[in-house]
Amino acid sequence: MNEKSARGRPRQYDTDAALGAALTEFRRHGYTATSLDHLSEATKMARPSLYAAFGNKRAIYLRAIAHHIAGSTERRNHALFAVPSLAQALDDYFMMIVAIYSEGDDYPLGCPVLSVITGEATADPVMGAELSAALGRTDARFRQRLATARDGGQLPPESDIDAVADMLAALQHSLAQRARAGTAQTDLERIARRSIALLLKAAGASPTS
Repeated sequence: MNEKSARGRPRQYDTDAALGAALTEFRRHGYTATSLDHLSEATKMARPSLYAAFGNKRAIYLRAIAHHIAGSTERRNHALFAVPSLAQALDDYFMMIVAIYSEGDDYPLGCPVLSVITGEATADPVMGAELSAALGRTDARFRQRLATARDGGQLPPESDIDAVADMLAALQHSLAQRARAGTAQTDLERIARRSIALLLKAAGASPTS
């Protein structure tokens, strides 16, 4: 291979690593405050290369969050559905969520969606749709798990699983905001476990659930 052809070859980059680094920047600074210079430095890609590979800033975020969802969905579902016990499943799930929200060397990075684009959701329909989709995924996941528990006799047949799912989702959203505000991981875990216990008691969960 001659020098000319080597110089003409497009620069190689790791898509997964680049999208992961970009999402970390969005989580660190928030969507609006994240600049293309931040993204360029984090991904080790020049701005023209970023545009060529992923598009503008909004497109980069959407690609990054889609990549994150693809990589985290299986872990979240496993935590919530792998064990028969509803109480243990909720504990496993929320401890994992708290750990994700507490990521960060200097301070917690919070939720990759709620901590990043909440402020943009009302002004940008695309971001609003992304936020709505994220909330919908959380709601559906809890409803499915609670329905499984009800069908298995761990919740009374008359349980209002929609209401319980809504409260579990609200707990998750609260944990995301508290993490972003700097609440310690141990305190987030305590809040999650106390809330789960109260919700299960209110829902009439069986003692062995």
